[in-house]
Amino acid sequence: MTTARFGGHLRISRTFLLRVVFGSIGAGVALFLVYLAGVFGVYDLGYALYLLPPRGRALTTGLITTLGFMVVVMPLGFGLGFAFGWARTSRAWPARAVATTYVEFFRGMPPIVLIAFAFLITIVVFRGNDRIDIFALATGAGVMALAAHSGAYQAEIIRAGILSVPTGQIEAAEAVGMSRGTILARITLPQMFRISLPALGNEFASLIKDTSLLSTIGALDLTFQGKNLSAVLAVGGGNLDLVIIIWAEIAFLYFVITFVVSRALQAIERRFRVPGLEAAQL
Repeated sequence: MTTARFGGHLRISRTFLLRVVFGSIGAGVALFLVYLAGVFGVYDLGYALYLLPPRGRALTTGLITTLGFMVVVMPLGFGLGFAFGWARTSRAWPARAVATTYVEFFRGMPPIVLIAFAFLITIVVFRGNDRIDIFALATGAGVMALAAHSGAYQAEIIRAGILSVPTGQIEAAEAVGMSRGTILARITLPQMFRISLPALGNEFASLIKDTSLLSTIGALDLTFQGKNLSAVLAVGGGNLDLVIIIWAEIAFLYFVITFVVSRALQAIERRFRVPGLEAAQL
């Protein structure tokens, strides 16, 4: 903290004042949350009975299912985004046309519509087939639809990252006889990755929360379990305060997951940061 004295008085730095202000605001918010917890009866240990099995197990199942969706959707969306983002910069017009069609279509559709459409189409196609689990297959189709939607946005991020690599570097590499594969591995991909990582981190954070849309097709994620618990506990208008507590717990779990993933990506970004390359992101 830097300070300066003028006329015998101590002058406090602006940074210190901002910390005091935001710290006071944070303390006020914390006290307000404690007050709300008392209003809704969180301190009543009798409420803990509602979170014991099977209800408590339902939230655990929802958390595991949500994490499973993340493990599938995030790499699948990135794979689609990388493939179509690269195709968008291709010299071959058929590849550009296909990639552009994909990006424009999936970016122009709400993810919940894509999920519902994929789910229903799968059920219609495989209706009457007793040898497969149609619901599981249809849920997988919904997961694919969500990944395809995210992939369209990631494709544009990848495309922008590729185009941010100075063409002079590529031309110089070609002039000294480097193969296209070597140029890709040594010049284009490392810089594209560093440039695209912050935007990809934002997309991954949004994608984690978008997995809650899968609850609309009956996927047993956190949101679906929250709806079921709310329906049971709020019958006849009773236990509404506990419903609020359950949804607060679900919101906290989503926050923790998103926070951990975001911090991990920021650590990777710092690890591979190259001074001066950040300007290419603007």
